[in-house]
Amino acid sequence: MKLARYTPSFDLGRVADFDQWLRHPFAGFPAVGQLLGDFLPGVAGRLAADVYEDQDNYYARFELPGVKKEDVKVEVHDRLLTVSTQRQTKDEGQEESYSLSRSISVPESVRADAIAAKMEDGILTVTLPKQEERKPKLIQVN
Repeated sequence: MKLARYTPSFDLGRVADFDQWLRHPFAGFPAVGQLLGDFLPGVAGRLAADVYEDQDNYYARFELPGVKKEDVKVEVHDRLLTVSTQRQTKDEGQEESYSLSRSISVPESVRADAIAAKMEDGILTVTLPKQEERKPKLIQVN
């Protein structure tokens, strides 16, 4: 399976899309958003994420290059998966800190008690198992 990053397209003929474009004009251009992140709230500080599913699970993959797994926090609360990281670095007497986070809605059909996360080569993969399908019960009339 080939993964392709979702980039929303805007149809400026629709009022909702035009409003969205006005709020986040550089959403389709992440490199520009990173350059201007200090001036445009909501563009910088978000983790890149891919979401996909197979027959048994949903998956959410987050790019976290150079981040240790000890610095990553994964939470599920009220059907919302939140991944965040905060890091402080010291370089020649200067301290820098940054924080990144991303929240994704979780379907109701996810078994919250079986969610797992794995960090490998700067990629965090969160596995969200689907619930067993509920089969209808046949009731006989006597």
